Amino acid sequence: MTDSMPSVNSLFAGRTVFLTGGSGFVGKVVIEKFLHDIPDIKRLYVLVRPAKGKTADERWEAIHTKSEIFNRTREDCPGAIAKVTPVEGDITIDDMGLSEENLKRVLEETSVVIHCAATVRFNDTLKSAIELNIKGVNRMIKMCKRMPKLDCLLHCSTAYVNVDKEGDIEEKQYPVVCDPYKLMDAQSWMTEEMLEGVANSMFKKYFNTYCFTKHVAEELVRLECQDLPTLIFRPSIIGGIWKDGIPGWADAFQGITANALGFGTGTIPRMPIPDTTIPLDAIPVDIVSNMMIVCAAYRLHLTNLKDKSMPIFHCNSSHLNPLSITLYRNLMGSVLHTYPVEKFIFSPSISTRGTVAIEDNIFRFKQHVVGKTLDKVGGIMGKKPFWEKTFGKVREVYSVFIPFTFKRWIYKTDNMVELIERMQPEDVETFDFDVRKVDWNDYISDVILGMRAFLVKNDMMSDKKLNAVRRNVKIHQVAELVATFFFAWLLAFLITGSTSAFKFAAVIGVVMYYYYNCRSFDYVRIGTIENYRERMTRTMRIPVDNNN
Repeated sequence: MTDSMPSVNSLFAGRTVFLTGGSGFVGKVVIEKFLHDIPDIKRLYVLVRPAKGKTADERWEAIHTKSEIFNRTREDCPGAIAKVTPVEGDITIDDMGLSEENLKRVLEETSVVIHCAATVRFNDTLKSAIELNIKGVNRMIKMCKRMPKLDCLLHCSTAYVNVDKEGDIEEKQYPVVCDPYKLMDAQSWMTEEMLEGVANSMFKKYFNTYCFTKHVAEELVRLECQDLPTLIFRPSIIGGIWKDGIPGWADAFQGITANALGFGTGTIPRMPIPDTTIPLDAIPVDIVSNMMIVCAAYRLHLTNLKDKSMPIFHCNSSHLNPLSITLYRNLMGSVLHTYPVEKFIFSPSISTRGTVAIEDNIFRFKQHVVGKTLDKVGGIMGKKPFWEKTFGKVREVYSVFIPFTFKRWIYKTDNMVELIERMQPEDVETFDFDVRKVDWNDYISDVILGMRAFLVKNDMMSDKKLNAVRRNVKIHQVAELVATFFFAWLLAFLITGSTSAFKFAAVIGVVMYYYYNCRSFDYVRIGTIENYRERMTRTMRIPVDNNN
C-alpha cells in the first residue's frame, strides 16, 4: 500500500512560491490553478520580463485581465489575484535581474521555487539556448542556495532530454554527453560560427538546441542540487486545456496547435511518416499544470520526511494512454474538414504520405520560387513582401516537428500512477492529471476548436459563417484541381515539346493531384461544435449570443 501524502492545500499553506516563466502558456495555467484551488497559499512571486515598454506590473495586469482563463478566478475568488506579486527580472542576468529590494524579499520569503522559464524556440542559436536553458538554471540554483526557507525546487525539464534514445525511457537520469560547466565556459568565449559547428554535430542525436541544452541542464541540476530539496519534471508535447478550465484553450501556437494551423491553412499539407502506429506523445496543459503543482507538494512532503532524494516525474501519454499518429492524423483531418478555419492559403489537407526529401524540396520551392514571385507581383501592386517570409516560417515549423515522428518513445509514467495513489481523494478530483481518462477523439476536437476560437479568432457562434467557409473550401479545391492539371500540361509540354501531349499530361496530373490533394485520412468520431459552444461559454463565465 502506497503511503498517502497530506492535502495539497495544507502543504502549501502559508508558503510563498517563486515562479519563473509565469507569462508563458503553461505559466498562466499554473498561476490560475494556484489562485483558484490553493486558498491558503500566502504569496506568488512571478518573475516577469519587461517588454514593449511595459513594466512587470503592467504586463501582469494585462495578463490576468485579458486572458480568459482567469475569468473563473475573478468570479469565484476575486481576492486571490492580489496574492500575485510580479517582480521585474530576466533569467539572463545574475540574481534573475531582480532589484535589491525584490531580491531581498524573494530570498527571505520563498520556500517553493518552480522554474519554468526557458527558450521554447527549438531552432534557437546554441549561444542563446545555453544562456537561457543552462546558465538560466545555474542562476536559479545559486539563488535557491541562499533561500533559508527553501523546501522545494521544481525544475521543469522536458521528456525529450532523452531524444537520442528509443523504446522505453525510464524516469531516471541517463549518462550525459557534455559537461555543463565546460559548455557554459565555451559559450562565453566561442564565436557564433564555432558554436554553430558544435550545434551541427549535436543535431544528429538531439535534433535541436532546445533538447540538447535541456539535456545538459538536467546534469547541472544533478550536480548542483545534491543538498537542495529538488524534483525534476518532464512534460512532453503540450496542447490546450482538457477539462480544468476552458476546453481547448491555448494562447500560443506551439506543438499541436502549430501543427493544426499548418494542416488547416494548407501550408503544411503533409507530414511524411513511414510508421503511423508510433505514438505522438501529447499532453493537455491542465494535466501538466495540475501534476506540476502536486509534484511540488510531494517534494514538500518529502522534505517534511527528511527525504533528500531527487525524484523525476514524466508527464506524458505514450505509456498509459498512447495517441497513435494514425488516430491523430484521422482526427486532424476529420475536424479540420468538418470545421475549417476561416482564413487559409490552400484548402485544408492532412496526409502522412511522401518522403522527407520530397517535402523539403517542395518547401524550398514554395519559399524561394513561389514566395519570391508572389512578393514581386505584390510589390508591383504596392504591397509589402509577405509570402517568402511566411513560407519560410512554415518550413521552420515543419522542420522542427517532423523529427519527433520517426522514433518510438515510450516515456514510462509509473511515478504518475504512484503519485495519484498517494493523493487525498478530494485532491485527485481537484488536481486531476490522470491521463488514462483522456478521450483523444474529444480532446483533439477541443484543441482544434479552441485554436479556431482563441488563436485565429474565428466566429464560433455563427453557422452562417461556418457554411460560407465550407463553400469557400470547395471552391479552392476545384481551383487547385484546375491548377494542378494546368501545371501538369505545362510540365508535359516542357518534357515533350508538344502542346498536345494530353495523355502524358493527364498521367502527370493524376499523380500530382493524388500526392498533393487526395486525403489520406479516415473520418472518425469527433466532438460537435454545438457541444463545444456550450462548454466554452459556460467555462468562460460570460454569456455569448448565437449569431445563427
